[in-house]
Amino acid sequence: SDTGDLHLKRHATWGMQVKISTLAAATVSSLALATSAQAAVTLTLVDSYARSNAFGLAYDGSNIWWSDSGGAIHGMSTNGVDTGKTVQGPYWSALAYNDGANKLVVMQNGSIVQFDRPTGLGETYTNLNPSTTPIAGGYGGLIDGLDTQGSRLWWSPDVDKVYHSPLDGSGSRTEFLGGAGGYSGVEYVNVSGNEYVIVVNDASSPRRLCVHLMDASEVGCTTLPNSRYEDLAFDGRYLYAADFYGSRIDKIDLLSDGGSIFEPPTGGIPEPGTWGLLILGLGATGAMLRRKHRLAWA
Repeated sequence: SDTGDLHLKRHATWGMQVKISTLAAATVSSLALATSAQAAVTLTLVDSYARSNAFGLAYDGSNIWWSDSGGAIHGMSTNGVDTGKTVQGPYWSALAYNDGANKLVVMQNGSIVQFDRPTGLGETYTNLNPSTTPIAGGYGGLIDGLDTQGSRLWWSPDVDKVYHSPLDGSGSRTEFLGGAGGYSGVEYVNVSGNEYVIVVNDASSPRRLCVHLMDASEVGCTTLPNSRYEDLAFDGRYLYAADFYGSRIDKIDLLSDGGSIFEPPTGGIPEPGTWGLLILGLGATGAMLRRKHRLAWA
């Protein structure tokens, strides 16, 4: 009947609209992904603080702590002002801060030491189990990069791979990054649920500062002139990098296409080229819908 034919035609028109709308949505999504994948990660030097033989770095929620080649650990504000607090650490090594225990952390030869700051008291010792945490060539006397993530420890021996393992020394270590060249500093970062691991890659001079996702995929790398970075720290907004040979601590902002990757996303604005493709796609979709609509009702 005419009524039945009209119903079928309307149903067919609706089906075509759904398919074309789905296709348009997929096109928009692919454009957004393509734009995101092409984002350039760069570094901007915010400030630089002269500190003799700066090596280890940690942030305790208020201040930066940095260690020198003699193992002395000094307090500094996030604006580079000395707090006047110094403690003699048990090792010359990279630094970390365990917020759960409210202690600074150092590690050397597989021995993990946590202690109060600024007194250096309240030391607790744990050891990585060599039978469950094997490392070719041993643990290495010097740890270049160190950080904590809850109950996990992130670390990199001198010019070696990047690992993470239980902070209490139990269980086996997991390799995060390998490859030629080796690594120095390592810093785990979590901002608004977005997780990154930032490493210092020793494969080039100046050394590259690289941002990775938790699956170890690389977001981007870049360098700053004359940088020989060792350990890293993060204050929730800025990254700090200790340049041992340059005797300085650099304060750095990491940018993705001009916006900090550490700022919560507010909904990106597409590039002009993306807008053009999007408008063309939506225009073509509208024309197809109008044509199908006329044919269906003809």
